Amino acid sequence: MISPSVGRQQWYRNKWVGIGAVILAAALCVLLYVSSRFQPVSSKSASIRYIDVRPGQSAEMVAKTLHQHHIIRSAWAFVMLSRYEGLATHLTAGVYGLSPRQSLRSIITQMRKGHVAVTKVTIPEGYTVRQITARLVAAHIGTSAQYRQLEQSPLPGMPKPAPGVRDPLEGYLYPATYSFPHGISAKGALTLMWDTFQSRVMQGLYGKSHTRMTLVQWVTLASIVQAECQKPSQSADVAAVFMNRLTLHMPFQSDATVRYAWGRLPPGGLVPADLSLASPYNTYLHKGFPPGPIDNPGTATLEAAMHPAPVSYLYFVSLRSGRLLFSTTYQRHLANIVYAKNHPNA
Repeated sequence: MISPSVGRQQWYRNKWVGIGAVILAAALCVLLYVSSRFQPVSSKSASIRYIDVRPGQSAEMVAKTLHQHHIIRSAWAFVMLSRYEGLATHLTAGVYGLSPRQSLRSIITQMRKGHVAVTKVTIPEGYTVRQITARLVAAHIGTSAQYRQLEQSPLPGMPKPAPGVRDPLEGYLYPATYSFPHGISAKGALTLMWDTFQSRVMQGLYGKSHTRMTLVQWVTLASIVQAECQKPSQSADVAAVFMNRLTLHMPFQSDATVRYAWGRLPPGGLVPADLSLASPYNTYLHKGFPPGPIDNPGTATLEAAMHPAPVSYLYFVSLRSGRLLFSTTYQRHLANIVYAKNHPNA
């Protein structure tokens, strides 16, 4: 027979075991709940939502915004983790592309490193302003109407356009691959390209040169070379042709300037009749430089225009391969034309 005292002891033991089990289960539930607050909202979501973190915003303010946009499960968890990481007041400002499938830690890491949302756009060397703006519109940066308005006048600091200039921005939008901040305006995108031109070209190449050409003349020459020459190795020779012609008061007679004057490539390419187009850009009719650049040249071409080759060439003919045949006399030039016609694949 079990004594009453032993029975009470067993009862108390079972009672505390039960209470411990309840506490353990409750603690486990709390732990699981807290852990879940740090997990992605949806592991299957492929959506991207853009959140603007402004300078000076606290972790609490950012957390509230993220929670309202259903990017995180818990604002409290975001604040706690950012404090643990020592980033509660050091989140990098900017627009972030975030997804509900991201973990809390990955979101905080992204903001700590400042990996803001960007739109990458490559602007090839030799693109005209119209080609550049078309590419920006295709990347959802600005609209065609906005660019048409902006193209009417130069950006602050750009050279004053000479009479007859078609596009005041032409020549001064530096070709490169840009990572434009998400939401950038049309004017902001063009300004960034102009700022890049100023730092890399005006303050770099032109600022350190001893050329007698004005900035506009130099960029104009480079833009013509860019349009006429497919092979960078021959750019300095092409620049020499035009500078030699300038010295001898000969017209440039550049097909590229006539194509620009037309605003489009005439069907089938240029024919002799096209060369009589009445335009200040027609360098068959007008001697010297055209009113302004005809495209936006790259660094290598700008350097070639700054330092033309020490040659006496006055003419060149382009082969289908892109290679150019140079000559110093008109007779040799005519012979090169015949060669080009008889050897189209040379």
